[in-house]
Amino acid sequence: MTRRAPSGRRNSPGGASGVVYPISLCMIVRNEENFLRDALTSVQGVVDEICIVDTGSTDGTVAVAESFGARINYISWRDDFAGARNTALAMATGAWILVLDADERLAPGSRDALRSLRGEKPDGLGRWIRCRNLKDGPREIVASTNAIVRIFPNDPAVRYRGTLHEFVAREGEERSLAATMTPIEILHYGYLPQLMSERSKSERNLRMSRTAVEAAPDDPALVYNYAMSALLAGERDTARVQLERVVALTRNTPRGFRPMALTTLAGVYLDDGRPADALAAADECIAIVKTLPDGHFARGRALAALARHEEARASLREAIATGANPTFEHFVVEDEIATWKAHNEIGGTFVSEGRHAEAQQWLELALQARPSEGTLILNRARCCEAQGDLAGARAGFRAVFDNARDETGAIEYVNFVFRHDSPDEVLNAVEVALPVLGDDYRRAFLASAAAGMLRAQRRAEAAALLRRVLAIGDPLAGRGVIRALAEHYGEPDLMTIAG
Repeated sequence: MTRRAPSGRRNSPGGASGVVYPISLCMIVRNEENFLRDALTSVQGVVDEICIVDTGSTDGTVAVAESFGARINYISWRDDFAGARNTALAMATGAWILVLDADERLAPGSRDALRSLRGEKPDGLGRWIRCRNLKDGPREIVASTNAIVRIFPNDPAVRYRGTLHEFVAREGEERSLAATMTPIEILHYGYLPQLMSERSKSERNLRMSRTAVEAAPDDPALVYNYAMSALLAGERDTARVQLERVVALTRNTPRGFRPMALTTLAGVYLDDGRPADALAAADECIAIVKTLPDGHFARGRALAALARHEEARASLREAIATGANPTFEHFVVEDEIATWKAHNEIGGTFVSEGRHAEAQQWLELALQARPSEGTLILNRARCCEAQGDLAGARAGFRAVFDNARDETGAIEYVNFVFRHDSPDEVLNAVEVALPVLGDDYRRAFLASAAAGMLRAQRRAEAAALLRRVLAIGDPLAGRGVIRALAEHYGEPDLMTIAG
């Protein structure tokens, strides 16, 4: 594209003076042909040039970039995000720089706000934007939002730091570049589960963050990044230890990520069966910042685990209230808390007290916002069953199975049918579920169906089902399941028939 001087030039549209301060889009990419076109399309007609650093693409990424008129620089990847980004920044000629990743898009409603920046003379400050991290791409459901500086003046003294979870800073300063707020939003698709798996991002981030901490073990920002990378990679023990270190390292010198470290640690403590420790962490978070919904949510969950249900509901309602009015004072906010998660937890407190009608009211509220959320449908089905609404319960359990087609949904649906329906309906449900079940559950459900047939005096059908059990993998495993279920159901003939 046309190279423009950073000082700006007269061109419409501009500011009140008619001067335009061009925007340079800077990106680093590798094998992003499936995403890059959408990213570039989202800013087409808004940015004035595209500067791309390719770190080793072997697909059609470069061709896509060239089709948008991008200037491209080629470098080798060295496990250094800041270094690669700074290479892209050095290519820019605009007065302003916008940084995007290939799996991000400028939100359609933010095009005018970004375009208006071309009429603003850089003032040495960056610009905060909201990054919406999607958990469901097709429906654009946001899992969390973080505030980051992605727009800043084109200044050689302003560059990225950090090999991973890099941030932009002014030379000689340790903190992120000072910035002012904007209404600009970007949508981030990179944390969708299938993409995390395909790209092995969790393993890469864990490796890079561990290396960074080994070089600077007492840097709380690096330790926090290591803890979060460990959590995403499923290394919970490592995550807990590192989160505890973050809390200790920031006790006397608070950092912006300290509240999120505390709420995340509270969640880990809850999973470890330590609700009192979880409550202490949540209380400490709220003492720092009273308007973070995540803190109130963590406190509510901890109180619920301690059976302090009324207090739990008060905290969870506060999570909903604070989450309804998000502000830039929080670096990260989990959006789903105020949308449905807190409602679901409130419902859980009522279930614990046997108040299923009140629980269902909260679940219905949540379902208005997330009508296809499996957790909510499942919990509503359980409430329906507890209140004797078997038709509503059956519809819910079946919907969860039909929507997910996974083992968890199958187990819930089949167990409901076992509890309430005839042997024939049980067998039909088992047959529907078998394709998504592992061998253990296939054996267990077929043997349980056989027990139902035996109780109905349908011995031949029971025998046929037991033969199917023994045909699944190792017959010894099948006999073990039949023996256990014979004792469970009080039907010793199961073993007799199985032979």
